[in-house]
Amino acid sequence: MSSKKNSNEDKANSREALRLGPSVCTQFTGAGRSAIAVIGVAGAAARPAVMRCFTAASSRELKPNEIRYGDWHGPMRSVDDGSVVESVASESIVVIMRAEDQWEVHCHGGTAAIDRILADLNEVGITSVKNEDWPYPWFAASVGPVTPSLLVREATAVLTQCQTVRTAAVAMDQVRGALHEWASQWMNVADRSAILRAAEKKPDDEGTQDEGTQIDIDDLHREVRAILAYAAIGGRLTAPFRVVLSGRPNVGKSSLINAILGYDRSIATAIAGTTRDVLHAETVIDGLPIRLTDTAGIHDSGESIEREGISRALREASTADLLLAIQTPDTPAIADPASPTPRIDVLNKSDLLTTKSSASDVIQTIATTGEGIDVLLSAIADRLTGAFPPAKSPVPLNERQVRCLEKLLDTTEPMRLTAVLKELLDGPS
Repeated sequence: MSSKKNSNEDKANSREALRLGPSVCTQFTGAGRSAIAVIGVAGAAARPAVMRCFTAASSRELKPNEIRYGDWHGPMRSVDDGSVVESVASESIVVIMRAEDQWEVHCHGGTAAIDRILADLNEVGITSVKNEDWPYPWFAASVGPVTPSLLVREATAVLTQCQTVRTAAVAMDQVRGALHEWASQWMNVADRSAILRAAEKKPDDEGTQDEGTQIDIDDLHREVRAILAYAAIGGRLTAPFRVVLSGRPNVGKSSLINAILGYDRSIATAIAGTTRDVLHAETVIDGLPIRLTDTAGIHDSGESIEREGISRALREASTADLLLAIQTPDTPAIADPASPTPRIDVLNKSDLLTTKSSASDVIQTIATTGEGIDVLLSAIADRLTGAFPPAKSPVPLNERQVRCLEKLLDTTEPMRLTAVLKELLDGPS
């Protein structure tokens, strides 16, 4: 009974904090054109602001978590004859009242619709904030009296910029508290260790640690190193993986790009040197955002424009996440054993083989017919996702978080550990 009472009191306190907080709006969903965008509106002025700009198709009373379809017309304006009219044409949207002072507006995902709704809300007294500065708990989460930690706010900002479900899942685990809970648990352990050491420390054991505390620190450092192993993935969830196709002229790089994409992005001809510049195309492979790069054929050339294209091709290859080294039966691959870039060897135009190749480390394709493309796509995904963390793993998402974790590796004293973990959770004091 008391547990339920405390829960109700917490919710009441949270509701009061929300009413006393600012009235704000923000775009919850990712940047760019999408099917649906979600705009959050919260604060004491949320309800009157939304109802001033929105008319539901049904006149029945709005209820929490009920989906209500209607027209967003913005604030009405008076004209010279005293009548009230819409400022611009209305558009169909969906509104959900999560609570009296927490609302969602679901609209078309194009920037024009989003910008118009945010501008209307600004006009009626709602302040726009960046997603990471949203001061309230997410609507889908249980409302508590505490503002989300910096870790959760940073994860929320990353989540809104993710382009695929697979990358968003990593960010969503952090929004749900994977790294936050890990840091909180260890801060409690470090804090208890510091208190115990202060209470039990004797003059003759100055600078020493009891065995139990040392074991805890060893465990902490081991877990920190495991988390830092995912830093490269966590720091780039919002950017596509760069896959560069490289090889000599006329090995079919452009045709392979088109086969992977499923449409003609690159010009493919039998004339060597057709591709002279770097061409990019974005796609999704096995849930991963991929930026494919078609480059000029690597060869000796006396033409200045062609030499510049080759130079750009080499630069792209040196900074790629994955290199597809393309060859054909009569054209060998470009050999660069010193390159640190992960590489997949592809034998294109494999129908020209006079004898069947038994090389297991080379993927055979025929770009013009699509043969071998599925195998190539699987290989690309496998090479890029080998470093992806298991579900619900704590993962650092930015340089600040990585720096804090690296500080933990250089720290053994419990009071200092507590301070660094607090900095990780809430930023510098």
